[in-house]
Amino acid sequence: MSKNKKIKRPNPIIWMIMVLYLIGASIFRRKIRITFKTRDGRVLEERQARKELKKLKAPFVLLGNHHSLYDYIFPMRALFPRRINFMVARKHVIASPFRFFLKHCYTIPKSLFQTDIPSLRGAFDVISQKGILAIYPEGQILVNGISKEMPEQVSKLLKKFKVPVLIQRTSGGYFVDSTWRKKLPKGLIDVEFSVALTSEELAEYSLEKIDEIVAKSLYVDNFKWQEETGNLYVGKKRAEGLENILYMCPCCKKEFSIKTDDDKIICTNCDTKVIYNQACHFDWEKEKYFNHIGEWYAYQNQIEKERHFQNKELNLTIPVQLKILAEKDTLIKESNDFEIRKTKRIENAGSGNLIITREKIFYKGVIFGENAEIRFNPRAVQYLPYTPGDNFQIYLQDVMFAFHPIDSRLCAKAALTIETLYEFLEQKAAEIV
Repeated sequence: MSKNKKIKRPNPIIWMIMVLYLIGASIFRRKIRITFKTRDGRVLEERQARKELKKLKAPFVLLGNHHSLYDYIFPMRALFPRRINFMVARKHVIASPFRFFLKHCYTIPKSLFQTDIPSLRGAFDVISQKGILAIYPEGQILVNGISKEMPEQVSKLLKKFKVPVLIQRTSGGYFVDSTWRKKLPKGLIDVEFSVALTSEELAEYSLEKIDEIVAKSLYVDNFKWQEETGNLYVGKKRAEGLENILYMCPCCKKEFSIKTDDDKIICTNCDTKVIYNQACHFDWEKEKYFNHIGEWYAYQNQIEKERHFQNKELNLTIPVQLKILAEKDTLIKESNDFEIRKTKRIENAGSGNLIITREKIFYKGVIFGENAEIRFNPRAVQYLPYTPGDNFQIYLQDVMFAFHPIDSRLCAKAALTIETLYEFLEQKAAEIV
């Protein structure tokens, strides 16, 4: 899709085919409950919720938390047959097996965690045509089940749109469709809709207050929600895949010694054992370390952060296979004007090492048959989207560099190292000022 092409409303016939297919696919092993929370605190369920949603007049913006693979299907189902323009990662629009449907449903391609003027134009196109614009501002599917901070640009965008904001707050989807999971368990997904802001409130409120309202409306701690509701998630091999996000043993502190088997998590170095139970919490064999995945992941994040502040030398070298997605021939200015050629899809580009130091992040290896060194500014990489056990991505000048570690467990380590390095450098810069 051309970056300058005007975004239209989704083609009604193709939209109907796509939505019916996706709704059908999402029913398997998923119990989905749709509710609408009114501004006076009442919670309407199913038919009553849909009736209330039908009363909402477009244009409006839909914002949702993004903790599972199927988050985008729930508003399709709740608002059916109304058409929605989704803002999605550019790689899906160009390289997804469903790209035909995405193209004719006029999804808006977005380069993750970068200023993307064409995607903003597309968003305004939807609003000007009295459409429904859906955005998942976390920008990636979160692997730890707990919401993170909203990007600052959200409140500025909403202020400019001047239309009501509908919130989609999904709880429990993480336990069914998280990206680390290898097998699909059976359990409840609770999807609550609410109007967080009216046009009048957007005009009246400051950016800070809008940010506060949006963040509070979208915040989900799936583990706390499970504790409050008691919902269980039944299935075999529940823990398998967790070794791709939980890489550090809390007992012996050894990295990449974690393995999983059915519902068990085991450290091969010190033999610490824990069960990932049907409540999606941990039952430890001996000493208790964490209640759930979110706490274990936060522990790893804290350890990586402390390493930066303790002035320990940082020199992490990750052998990788490199894949690239580029919509056009691109000169990488930060790397001696090395030219990345246009790709048809996500293409194999070569192999080499991604090296992370305190001063820089760079790839050194082969790109399309040429030796190259591509540099990334660590203060420009706040978040590192990744697919556990597969790859992580860095975006530069609208080019997506997808790094597939030879040891696939290194994806989570790379993400936490780079994200905490960004925090460290930002804090140090603030201290100088």
